[in-house]
Amino acid sequence: MSRRHDPTKARRHWVYTREQVCLRFSVGDSTITNWIGRGLKPVDDKRPQLFAGYELRRFITSMRWPHGRLPESGRLFCSVCPGFKTLEPGSVNATPIGIACYKVTGTCLDCHNMLQARIQAHSLPEIYEASTNTPRESSDVICDGVSRAIGRSGAPVPTETTNFNLRVLQRYTVYLENHQNLDVRTVDEHLRSLARMSGFFEHKDFEKITIDDACNFKNALRSLCIGDVQGALSISTVSHTLDRCRAFIQWLQRQSDTKTHADLAGYFSLSRRERVIEANTVKGTNLTFDQALCIFSAMPMSNPIELRNRAIVAMFILTGIRIAALVTLRGKHVNIRTRWINQDPREVDTKFGKHIRTYCLDLGSGLWGALDEWDTWRNANGFGQDAAFFLPDRYIQSNALGFGYKGNCVEIAQCWKSEEPVHRIIKEAASVVGILNGSISSHDFRKVLHPFLAKRGEMTIKDEVALQLNFGHTPQEVIRKHYSSMQDNEREEILDELCRRALTSRSELDLYLAYERKEISETDADFRRAKEIFERNMYGRRENVQQTCLLK
Repeated sequence: MSRRHDPTKARRHWVYTREQVCLRFSVGDSTITNWIGRGLKPVDDKRPQLFAGYELRRFITSMRWPHGRLPESGRLFCSVCPGFKTLEPGSVNATPIGIACYKVTGTCLDCHNMLQARIQAHSLPEIYEASTNTPRESSDVICDGVSRAIGRSGAPVPTETTNFNLRVLQRYTVYLENHQNLDVRTVDEHLRSLARMSGFFEHKDFEKITIDDACNFKNALRSLCIGDVQGALSISTVSHTLDRCRAFIQWLQRQSDTKTHADLAGYFSLSRRERVIEANTVKGTNLTFDQALCIFSAMPMSNPIELRNRAIVAMFILTGIRIAALVTLRGKHVNIRTRWINQDPREVDTKFGKHIRTYCLDLGSGLWGALDEWDTWRNANGFGQDAAFFLPDRYIQSNALGFGYKGNCVEIAQCWKSEEPVHRIIKEAASVVGILNGSISSHDFRKVLHPFLAKRGEMTIKDEVALQLNFGHTPQEVIRKHYSSMQDNEREEILDELCRRALTSRSELDLYLAYERKEISETDADFRRAKEIFERNMYGRRENVQQTCLLK
């Protein structure tokens, strides 16, 4: 079997037909037959032949790395709950092989799967040291096309389930894709919610779920809404999980070959009071704009890696860009001279594959200077337009030959394969200054921009449209009718003026009086705005005088 097959192409919550496996891994039907002979287990002996996603991952991982993957920081790779996991204390067993090689086996701390790897003798102390500490969240395996943020929701991995359930899930997946016209991400969310439910019921047949089971599952989710504790769920997550389970039960009740209680679906709902609380909950962040600037200001810049990390935080504050797009940006997508970022969906991972033109806001505080310094360093060290804009560590860490683990002339610098390094950069930067105890995400920077500009900049409808277009949102129908044809140069002027209003400490009255008394010079940043305020009010005063004269 080719060692190039990527186990992450199979989503662990999905069920695939034989034809889908061939298309996903670009192999022939005879290869699937060979895989079955080498240990790949179908769901059952019926036709069409089905394969569980978690079983495909486990098989391809074991075939690609028969002796286990090399450890990372004392943790071994687990193919069941994809990621480098710490071994349970006391389960580590090291058997010498040769002179300086050991075969290490142990139990995964999360899913209790047996892990193994062949390592060098000098790495053995790290294995024992990591097993006595709390494991960190880390994984280089991500679902193909599915955000890493989804994987942190705590949905259990279905290590085993009944054949009946797997066939039902495959039919439900076809229903969601073909009849409900849902995209891959939404279907994956539905299947994750069902995996959580199936794990709670210990993978019993779906048609055997009772009303008591539904109530117990709902109460178990409620018990997880315990605030900011690690692993806690928000009321919104609980509501969405129950809604997806209820939709599945309603679909199951319409199938002729299954029988469930007629009122079962109704018990997968929160009470009216809980739904009111969920609807009134502000879907925002506790981060403020001043705190975001504090995080940026405290970041060091003594080496290229720190310079890059500082530029990443500056990019989030200036644009509110999504993390999936940021990690896939290349040099040709960022124009430092014009301050525009071209998020081309053919090369940049944008939401729903939209083409987004983003203008970097003028928010001062050295934010744009950090991006400019990083771009200057990239160009000075030979990283061109096709190289990743935010280079991974392996390209910029120092070594005996100078900067660059791999010369850019030999290989074009590739983008990160995961969002995890950027999440880690943000959390470490927030932890240094003690903001939100490090529990901060990239999306929090996106959420602070609109409230800050709306409150401090006295945002108008035109300003709102310009900002929403900058975020990549689609304005509402009435607004889109009048403002959606906004050109880039017009949007640039509107956003610059909005930022100037937000950053100034003088009100409109102060600027009006300052211009009237000639206390503000043309070199002042607020001179243009003060002149517009004065002329607007003077025009209104003249109209009032004319109307008064006509009445007399």
